[in-house]
Amino acid sequence: MPDRLYAQAAGAQLAFDAPLSEARAERFIEALALAPGGHVVELGCGWAELLLRVVSAHPGTTGTGVDIDRDALNRGTREIARRGLHERIELVEADVTVFEDRADVVICVGAAEGIGRTARALRRIAEILEPGGLALFGDRIWSATPGAEARSELGDLPVLDGLLAVARAAGFEIVDYDLSTAEEWAVFEAGWRAGLDTIDDPARRQAALAKTHASSHRGVVGFAWLVLTKQPA
Repeated sequence: MPDRLYAQAAGAQLAFDAPLSEARAERFIEALALAPGGHVVELGCGWAELLLRVVSAHPGTTGTGVDIDRDALNRGTREIARRGLHERIELVEADVTVFEDRADVVICVGAAEGIGRTARALRRIAEILEPGGLALFGDRIWSATPGAEARSELGDLPVLDGLLAVARAAGFEIVDYDLSTAEEWAVFEAGWRAGLDTIDDPARRQAALAKTHASSHRGVVGFAWLVLTKQPA
């Protein structure tokens, strides 16, 4: 089974491809308030669940999600049709590093690695976000000192203070920040495991599990959430 099918199976039981509770998602949807006519872009959107909810909650707004994962985009497109949002949301198969758009809100969750790590991802958000707009950025950080195995597997993650400093250096003011809770991680990992349980071959299922968050470095890797604003020049 190719890696993309592992990911598809693992994510099938999840609403969000991140350690994000329903309660936290609702707070973000409220915080990312949009007036009618506003536009949202999600970079590395996957199946775009958060984008769909933000647009649905704010009448008269539109959204664009961008990703290179066609399977995830197909899942999101089916949900757009089911929820009657096909005239307001478009999902685009494209490289987020060169995608051109302007937005009042930009969402980028768990996509920094595909953009070129943290600093580049935040600069990409700043390029798209209108002055005075809001951004939601979520990604992994070191929550404790990592060992050699974790560093080898996950590379150069920031610590929280470092992440906040990089966000400020990219031209943002930090409106709010928080970390996913242990409960959010547990629910997320359980969802991955439930999806992987649908893989019939035990050896392949175990190999897939080894590549997921569910097996890796609990207590060392955290997930940070930043709400940012880009002030007018």
